[in-house]
Amino acid sequence: MNTFQLTCFLTVAETLSFVKAARQLNVTQPAVTHQIRALEEELNAQLFRRTTRAVEITQEGLFFLNDARNVLNIITLAKKRFEEPVSDERQFFSIGSHSHNELWLLPDVLRRMSESCPTLYPLFQVVPFQHLYQLLEEEAVDVVIAFQGKGLKKETGIYKELTQVHVTAVLPVGHPLAGKELLDKEDFQSQRLLLLDPQRCPDSLNAVQHELTAGRAVSDLFMCSSADACVTLAKAGFGVSVQPDFPPLRDPALAYIPIEGVEPLSYGAYYKSVTGKPLLKLFLQLCRDNFLVQPGR
Repeated sequence: MNTFQLTCFLTVAETLSFVKAARQLNVTQPAVTHQIRALEEELNAQLFRRTTRAVEITQEGLFFLNDARNVLNIITLAKKRFEEPVSDERQFFSIGSHSHNELWLLPDVLRRMSESCPTLYPLFQVVPFQHLYQLLEEEAVDVVIAFQGKGLKKETGIYKELTQVHVTAVLPVGHPLAGKELLDKEDFQSQRLLLLDPQRCPDSLNAVQHELTAGRAVSDLFMCSSADACVTLAKAGFGVSVQPDFPPLRDPALAYIPIEGVEPLSYGAYYKSVTGKPLLKLFLQLCRDNFLVQPGR
């Protein structure tokens, strides 16, 4: 594996085109194809699905995306260090998450961390579920913020609850159901449901979705690839989304109505140990003290 292979992979992943990637890298298309094939052989995995009409990144390619970026970043920094020798006093702190929108929970926490540690250098890893816990097990991330999952091995990490998050129906403020204080399961029967793809969904939320979809026609269900996609379609009037409710992330154009009989979800942090990790201790404390702690309803 070499840096040119990784650069070819990242460029094809960005453009989803071998022709465009070759043009950007100023090489021939066969050269890019050869590098990708060599990389796939070494990894024993198919990174792209190619047809005569399109190029798609595979699940394995998505898993490898952050690894490739990190390797290239490390190599680039290493080269730069010797080109311009300076002392690097940055204190790296790596945070893993399953969803980009959950990173919006962190600005105040990171601001307060930087006040205590001016050399703080946050890094983010947003990758699919099991791969993220693998990074934690390998200590490639310092902490993972996520809903409490089932079936995780104890050696994966310690779980510390930060807050309880209510599951709500999300719909436009002008929707007929928006004026209700509480929705029951009957309220959903006449509504199209906007659901998060089960493969990208936390176990706890997946159980709620499964209960609400029992007996419903497939035409009444709209599967989305991300929480952002669910909220966007709800805002556009395509149906009612079922979402964990983080008040700092609310959209004023939407109503967030609790669902009767649905218990709050546990949201917290997974980590290996706080021993000898002052930044991790500070992060956990600030999360507990700051906006992640929501009052019960």
